[in-house]
Amino acid sequence: MAKKFNIKILEFGFGIPPRAWAKLIGETLVSINWLPFGGFVRLLGEDEVDKQILENKRSFVSQTISKRIAVVVAGVLMNLLLAWVLFYIFLGAQNFKTSFPLLLDHQFAGVKQRNESLVLVRGIAKDSPAEASGLKPGLAILSINDQNITDTNDLSARIKEAAGEKVTVLVKDPSTNEHKTFQLTPRKNPPEGQGPIGVTLANFRLANIEYENPVSKLLVGPIHSWNLTAYSGKIFGSLLTRSLQEKNIEPVSQTVSGPVGITSVVNSILTEAKNPFLEYMDFVALLSLNLAVLNVLPFPALDGGRLLFLLIELISRRRVHAQVEKWIHTVGMVILLTLMLLVTFSDIRKILP
Repeated sequence: MAKKFNIKILEFGFGIPPRAWAKLIGETLVSINWLPFGGFVRLLGEDEVDKQILENKRSFVSQTISKRIAVVVAGVLMNLLLAWVLFYIFLGAQNFKTSFPLLLDHQFAGVKQRNESLVLVRGIAKDSPAEASGLKPGLAILSINDQNITDTNDLSARIKEAAGEKVTVLVKDPSTNEHKTFQLTPRKNPPEGQGPIGVTLANFRLANIEYENPVSKLLVGPIHSWNLTAYSGKIFGSLLTRSLQEKNIEPVSQTVSGPVGITSVVNSILTEAKNPFLEYMDFVALLSLNLAVLNVLPFPALDGGRLLFLLIELISRRRVHAQVEKWIHTVGMVILLTLMLLVTFSDIRKILP
């Protein structure tokens, strides 16, 4: 967008400095930087106080306010567009159906929704009947010997009744809706703390949603993006309230990931998913949507922070003093870098044994 308006682009950077490599291409320095957090475009006259540069016809600040707003929001719009396209492909390949863990009561917009209660396998004990059968964490147990399971108490009772006898367990993978059967024999005298089959369980709610009418299918990218944003915001708000009540940041910190956490998720998708291409596409779409939402927040140094200053200028017809704006964005960048480093250390702690 800056090129379209003939604004001089000083640097196009991948990651955040310190700089690892750079090459001048035309009038723009293309750089790769050591901190792998997104990237940036550095424009002439952006965060600048020199009067001569500010008055340059190719500087950012000398453009009309509508052009400056277009440049600032271009990145956010591209992130949204990418998410919409990828969600359309992902959901279209699944006949416009998908599922979400229902952590809170929520009604998704523009969909046919069916909520389901499941018993989820959270963990498998070593050398247990469950491990020997091939049962994996994350699967939902639907029935034992064709008898439907309603909750963890129901499952425990049926397993105890069948101790010493081979049983057939029907499970479902909530992420793919794939059904499988396993055969195992519950132990009569299991090791302490393991139970007859050696699993830890949790009651789990699932929202099965379908974009069924022609309009919702046509606009599935924007609608699905809205549904994810609204649902995620609701969950984050609940966790933030819990953190404030408990005076403990852990509930919120556990939901945030940086490059290390993202790499770990991608590795799991590519090595464990049944259809890694589709699941990776869904993850990239979600990542792009999160970047759009984060970037548009009115925080200094983010696109949303710059947009806020432009809106103030639009309303007041007077620009905030260049030195003041530069100082505010600098402080914002320091805060963001500090948070990014803390998130990275948190990610490393999560994956270390």
